[in-house]
Amino acid sequence: MGLLQDLARELQGMQVVAGQRHTAPSGVFGNTTPYLHGPNGLWSVPGIERDIISTRVQPVGLAGAIPARGSNVTDPLFPYLTGFLPGSGANPVGLCDEPPTAGPMKNCMQTAQFGRYAFKTRELELTTLARQQINRSEFMDLRILNDPLLAPGFNNNGIIAPRVGAATLDREALMRFVELGISFQNKLAKQVFTGNPANNTSGGGYREFPGLDLLIGTNKKDAITGQACPSLNSLVLDYNYRRINDVTAGADIVRTITYMVRILRSNADKMGLMPATWSMAMRETCFYELTAVWPCSYMTYGCAMRTTDGTQQVVIDAGDQLAMRDSMRQGKYLLIDGQQFPVVFDDAIDEDTNTTSNRVTNGSFSSDIYFICNTFLGGMAGLYWEYLDYSNGTMDAVTDGRLGSFYWSDGGQYFWHLKPPVNTCVQWQAYIEPRIVLPVPHLFGRLTNVQYTPLIHPRDPFPTDPYFVNGGVIARNTAPSFFADFKG
Repeated sequence: MGLLQDLARELQGMQVVAGQRHTAPSGVFGNTTPYLHGPNGLWSVPGIERDIISTRVQPVGLAGAIPARGSNVTDPLFPYLTGFLPGSGANPVGLCDEPPTAGPMKNCMQTAQFGRYAFKTRELELTTLARQQINRSEFMDLRILNDPLLAPGFNNNGIIAPRVGAATLDREALMRFVELGISFQNKLAKQVFTGNPANNTSGGGYREFPGLDLLIGTNKKDAITGQACPSLNSLVLDYNYRRINDVTAGADIVRTITYMVRILRSNADKMGLMPATWSMAMRETCFYELTAVWPCSYMTYGCAMRTTDGTQQVVIDAGDQLAMRDSMRQGKYLLIDGQQFPVVFDDAIDEDTNTTSNRVTNGSFSSDIYFICNTFLGGMAGLYWEYLDYSNGTMDAVTDGRLGSFYWSDGGQYFWHLKPPVNTCVQWQAYIEPRIVLPVPHLFGRLTNVQYTPLIHPRDPFPTDPYFVNGGVIARNTAPSFFADFKG
């Protein structure tokens, strides 16, 4: 059931379901502007060129790359065999004496919880769907060259934003859904890392799922008893706001990351979870500063250089270093023990500045590096979305109750409600209840508080971030002001 098909059905036979109350969608009549075309339309300026270029910076990162699956289990329990206790009893003295008793196994249960997020469209006054046009000076063939919502490789799974179709400047209702999709995209991309049920509202109308800052942690507990389960702990180290290019003792970023990867690989190997694959998620600027120092450290690690007396020298070809750096940047990977580890740029990772942390120097930034287990045991997902599947049972109640103003989209990920219309004014609401699942948290890692100093910081895609760039207007005065006899 596609969203656009549902929208067409609703617009063709718009009717209020029996028993619903007639109330203004926003509580205020007339709160429907701006519109795309017609008097005071955003794009009704006479003589503008056909091609429109969007300058919205689209977020990139894990959120759109994580595989998704539907589920109707609200409180799952994921079981783990966490080890065996030592045997008990003394060693036998005689040949017929009793031996020690083998120790019992131990297990641990983990759980996951859905979040709940909702946005609503701006109101739409249906008579504007007649595609009002001031006169022949207003062009109706405008086109957006680069879609502001559908980022290639980011929105493929649909969990990050509903599939509402490509943005277009000649369909008022569709653009309302594009606006709503961008709100979901901005919200969920951040929640992947910062989601925290401590922020839930008291009545359950808004709930956050635990994000990676909680899931990649060292405080794993049994979901039933609360007993600590340290064998499920992730590998979390604090870089303590040292700079990436810090060369003091114990501060080699390359050695630190290399050993974290080695430990995670060792866990997977010794636990029988191989073959497994990993990637790293980090800020784009962090990656470029990291690859600037990586070749030199990688090529000289373990070398003893006595520069004071000149008795030892290490000669490294600068061309080899540049080739290694450029290869990692072009391929977006880090070379670790001769193996390429893919790097995912993620704009949603929290980033500190000197205004948010006194540990960060002016002009520098600090963020975390995440070690993500993509697959284990040869193909099982190490990280995935689950969403409450609204297509499973929800529509039975809608059908049974003749509730024609409800529907789902995106394979059951999103649930929609056409609010009771007020005359010709309508408004839609959308809901999603997702969560992130880490089946093998002990194969994940996080290096916190890594400080770096790029020359220029790129634009941020999120309106609440300090390097977000926006501008423009949300209203235009393009209504005609002709003199006419009927105006007096």
